[in-house]
Amino acid sequence: MAAAVQEALVEFDFTDPAIVRQWRPLHDVGPLAGDAEGLRIEIRGPDPYIGGPPRDYPPDQPLWLTITLWSEQGGGGQIFYHRGAPNERDSVRFGVKAGEWQTVRLQLPPLGPRYRLRFDPPGQGGLCRVRSIRIEPRRLYTAPEWPPVEAPRLGADALELRAGSLRLRHAPNRFNAFVLEADGRVMATGNPRPLLGYEHDGRVRWIPFGWGDGARVTTAALPALRLGDRELGGGLLSRAVFNDPDGGLWEVEQRFQAEGDGLLRVKVSVRPDPPRQVLYLPVFMLHPGLGEGGFGTNKTQALLAGIEYLANEPSSSTADLNEPASWRQVPDMLKLTAPLMAVAAGERWLAVSWAAGPDPAVGVVFDSPDRLFHSGGSVMGLLFPGSDGANREQRSLLPYGPTRLRGRLEWEGLILAGRGRTVVPAVVRHVELNPLPPLPDPGMTPRDYFRLAARGWLDSACRVGDRFRHAVWGNNFPPQPAADAALWMEWLADRVGDASLAARLREQARRAIERVPRDQRLRAQIGHVRTPLPPLVFGGVIESAERARRQAEDLLRRFEPDGTVLYRQTPGRPDYGRTHWSRTANGLTAQVVNQLLEAASFAGDERLLREALAKLEGLKPFRDTVPRGAQTWEIPLHTPDILASAHLVAAWVRGYELTGNPEHLEQARYWAWTGVPFVYLRRPVDGRVGPYSTIAVLGATSWVAPVWIGLPVQWCGLVYADALQRLARHDSEGPWKQLADGIVRAGIQHTWPADDPERRGLLPDSFDLRAQTRNGPAINPATLLAPAIDALGGPPAWDFQVVRSRGWRMYAPGRIEWLSQDEKAVRFRVHAWPRGAWRLFVNGVHGRPEVEVDGRPWPESRTRYHGDRGWLALELEGQPTVTLRPAGRNR
Repeated sequence: MAAAVQEALVEFDFTDPAIVRQWRPLHDVGPLAGDAEGLRIEIRGPDPYIGGPPRDYPPDQPLWLTITLWSEQGGGGQIFYHRGAPNERDSVRFGVKAGEWQTVRLQLPPLGPRYRLRFDPPGQGGLCRVRSIRIEPRRLYTAPEWPPVEAPRLGADALELRAGSLRLRHAPNRFNAFVLEADGRVMATGNPRPLLGYEHDGRVRWIPFGWGDGARVTTAALPALRLGDRELGGGLLSRAVFNDPDGGLWEVEQRFQAEGDGLLRVKVSVRPDPPRQVLYLPVFMLHPGLGEGGFGTNKTQALLAGIEYLANEPSSSTADLNEPASWRQVPDMLKLTAPLMAVAAGERWLAVSWAAGPDPAVGVVFDSPDRLFHSGGSVMGLLFPGSDGANREQRSLLPYGPTRLRGRLEWEGLILAGRGRTVVPAVVRHVELNPLPPLPDPGMTPRDYFRLAARGWLDSACRVGDRFRHAVWGNNFPPQPAADAALWMEWLADRVGDASLAARLREQARRAIERVPRDQRLRAQIGHVRTPLPPLVFGGVIESAERARRQAEDLLRRFEPDGTVLYRQTPGRPDYGRTHWSRTANGLTAQVVNQLLEAASFAGDERLLREALAKLEGLKPFRDTVPRGAQTWEIPLHTPDILASAHLVAAWVRGYELTGNPEHLEQARYWAWTGVPFVYLRRPVDGRVGPYSTIAVLGATSWVAPVWIGLPVQWCGLVYADALQRLARHDSEGPWKQLADGIVRAGIQHTWPADDPERRGLLPDSFDLRAQTRNGPAINPATLLAPAIDALGGPPAWDFQVVRSRGWRMYAPGRIEWLSQDEKAVRFRVHAWPRGAWRLFVNGVHGRPEVEVDGRPWPESRTRYHGDRGWLALELEGQPTVTLRPAGRNR
């Protein structure tokens, strides 16, 4: 609904030179000037901002701020409101599209006398124009006193509908009066006494919705349906017709259809005649925990995909972000990664799943425990009007203004239920019933992307001479020697299809690797996704193995006696553990376990491997918990986190590869599913970028800002995608490959294009979906390039294989194809990609083996064997067939 134009409390019309003179350039901007198009801001650095004069505002009046602007560069803008020094808490952020005039409306709290505004324009260069800033009053509607929510009282005449273990019982001739049971346990009820709110002739009306005097309600059983050769279960129809006090007629229907074990389809229809200006209409509401034998406010887990991922704790809490950002009872629908909400309690789970596009006409209500209606349980459901992030406080059932409901409002969804202690089975069922979205179109061919990545390494501000920055962001992230930069330039040289570009890549790779000491080539990597490739391609395998052994020893010292890793506050930094019930978390511990497993695997030290696998077993108590606590350099330990899912998947997959223990693979599957709610499995906006973008955490940096809910951070998703690719090699039946492929392709969409001279080929730290703009810092290409190889159809760049009968572990720069294994020899081919010499590394080799390459004994000059460590490094070329014949006791 378009907002009515109100009289401004304060207005800055920048087409007036006198108004322009009241504002001051403060940082990273040139002198301010004005013309017929408004204020002209020349941006000269990564942190530009300007300041305005003090103004008086009514102290108790919520406000709207409307800014009309144009920016040469897109990105994030920010408005601070302050009397003393500006601070992040007293500010509001918004996305700005490049190259077009736009008007943005922002919510401000009540201010008071002598407040100033500070404007931070988007981008790090170019021009930004501001035509005007207006401050207007923001009206808040008052909610009624809601009738008490009570579970329906059902007698022997109750209608019943069964969908296997899921049972719905409905009171006759009462609307919304039903109880849901899963495998004999009451899980939720409807609310038999909801209200409807609308505005007519300037007056707000609150009336019973389908009940009360004059309401005509009928309920009836529906016969089973046959669709082709498939018979669906029976159904149930509840219909209410009632009049409003202004002469309107309302017709409401709820239709339930059994469609399989634990599956009920729900169809809702609401039609007013004549149309009405609606403030609140409960489309479909459930109250989990309510009812005789229900679980009340307790639960084991709850989920609102992309917004809440809860243990037995309150939703919309300040454990992960401060108010008002913590308000998520009626969230902006853009934030919803998948149309799924679920609760688990008493070894059972219940979920609502539906289809949702970018139109926020119908919104979500989610509160656990229920503090909106005070039902004594939780509430999850759908309402009209929906929430678009600007039309209401995201804790309010009521918007700032009504929306006209013309014709028939229809909604369709699924009620799902089953056994389980967590919400993961609900996520699995949702994905089974709703195919994953089509893979995003990256807008370029694989070769085009490889050329763009090459330009990122060579021609962006990421490179400084022969050293490389992790990310481009002002003077942050200083350049350093980077083995993975050299590695990926060498890999790209054969794939860009341009001889001149390939020559530049090879020359820069040679110069870059010379900067990295041989024993640092495994560790000196600047990407978030790291591989063992640099020493395999450039040499230094033995030195890197020794360094990995020392690293593993150091990592072991980080563990407590119970196998956990404790959070320790960094001096001078916030205590990110203060809102968590423990000083450890699965993501914090799993990150160290994964690093330990990787280091011990490369070192090949049997004692270190045993200890690493013991630490892996120490992760088992975290099973059936929420992934959290993997980014405590800026995010609270408590915060749900896709990076925690990634570390846990990677650790358990490596454990499976080392041991063959199927329980390890099952653990990896569980944690892989916990990451799925962080991935956009729907189109959140009409823009090109959206599906398969990934939310990093369900919280904010230092509890304040940036708020990451609804703001994709693809590098975190790419670490998860890399772990999924490794899982998919051992579990081809899961959706892992398609998820990983989609995340990678979305990452290519996020990447800065070639026409951005400083950031071409680099990955944005975040992406504003509504504005379709990129936000810095700009991250080097390694994080995206590593998983892109598989996602774009290429052969693997490296392989890790275990010969368990021998205790050997093998690393190669390409796929290892097994040809034969017996007690006398192992024979395999390496589909290596390097043009020149490369290294095959085998550890756990106790007793020097006989080595043949392509049927010929391999010379000592190209073989390094360290018997005391069990290390064997072969310098090879091409794609050879290798035969290893164990010596001594290994024969």
